Amino acid sequence: EKISAGALWTLIGLMLISSSFLGVMLKMMDTVEVAGHPFEHPFFQSLIMFTGESLCIWVYLFQKYRVVQEYGSVQASPGMRKAVQEGMKTDINPLLFAIPMFCDATASTLLLIGYINIPASIVQMMGGFIVLIVAVLSIIFLKSKQYRHHWLGIFFIFAGISMVAATALTSKSSSSSKDPVLGIAMLIGSIIIQGCQYIVEEKLLGSYYLNPMKVVGWEGITGTVLFLILLPILQFIPCTNAVCSNGVVEDSLLAMKQISKSGELIFYVFANIILVAGMNGLGMAVTKYASSSSRVTLSQAKTVIVWVFFLAAPRIFTGMRVSEDFSFLQLGGFIIMLFGIIIYNEILVLPFMGLDKYIRANLEKSKMRTKSLNYDENQTEDASESMMDNDATDYAPNSPNPYDYQRNYKRLKNQMEDKADNHSTSESYMKIDED
Repeated sequence: EKISAGALWTLIGLMLISSSFLGVMLKMMDTVEVAGHPFEHPFFQSLIMFTGESLCIWVYLFQKYRVVQEYGSVQASPGMRKAVQEGMKTDINPLLFAIPMFCDATASTLLLIGYINIPASIVQMMGGFIVLIVAVLSIIFLKSKQYRHHWLGIFFIFAGISMVAATALTSKSSSSSKDPVLGIAMLIGSIIIQGCQYIVEEKLLGSYYLNPMKVVGWEGITGTVLFLILLPILQFIPCTNAVCSNGVVEDSLLAMKQISKSGELIFYVFANIILVAGMNGLGMAVTKYASSSSRVTLSQAKTVIVWVFFLAAPRIFTGMRVSEDFSFLQLGGFIIMLFGIIIYNEILVLPFMGLDKYIRANLEKSKMRTKSLNYDENQTEDASESMMDNDATDYAPNSPNPYDYQRNYKRLKNQMEDKADNHSTSESYMKIDED
């Protein structure tokens, strides 16, 4: 299934706008003061974000209705029949979504604490750290392969993010900084847990053919239910730490009081719900149709937009509560991190020191050449080992993306084709032995 270049760039543009505005509004929301308190409620804000995710279930139901209207049932649709034919699972217990949801809930809350304490641009830039976390976790739990160009990219990503974090720790003049050490710590914790979420989803959902809107919608529903149960409990737990709200872990009553008295907060709440829903929906579409280079460009363009906004807007519009200061250290760190990301994602291939030897395209070509060779009886064992060494099925993923049923489908299909090829090769050797 393909769309025109114009439609694709429209999707990318809308995704860029929604994700950038969400980053800006999350920071702006924290600075609104009502009833003598700033609106610093990370747990309550997580409920708002999960409410936005839950709206995606309505998009799924609408898509399901259209499929049923056209084919009579979901099972009769071409995609579903093909998935079943390839051995993919199509039915899932919705409670299974609660497992990655717990990761998402924890990561989102820590991220929102980070937004309270450090500049929004730092939060956006340090998001690149997820590449390193997922790379390490995928080796441990998914047995994915990382090659020398991956490790070079990871080195630059780590170096760049270290410079960006140093900017937050050394800058004292920015009005966006409250407690940089706490903010950085919470953000790193959020990224680590988010990396765990990607691995959990890959493990749990890797063999499923599911509508992405169904995945996001059910995670949103389970997350909303979780926080509706959790917030009343947190209301009565005393807490005096910097992450707490008005003497308790989360003062939801104060949050609702502040929203009821501020038109600005009402706007931010509904805007965040709509932007989260739109960002997830558009993100799934971009993941489906765009290349990895487009997704990386989109992600980093969002970071630049948020940074430029908080650099320029306070100097254009007087009275803004949030501003950031330009830093060459931050700019240098961002450029180095971006260089590492494009190397890791093979957007830039370095043709020296063997850095281009193990890129995905070359491994696939090597695999096809190996399959096409004519082996004699004495080469059977070496050929089989070569086929295993050159297999790109378990190749390290690109920068982490949302649940992608197409990736699952392609991986399972490749595995089945490999098994069929190996079986065919074995049979040919048996015939040779018989002759």
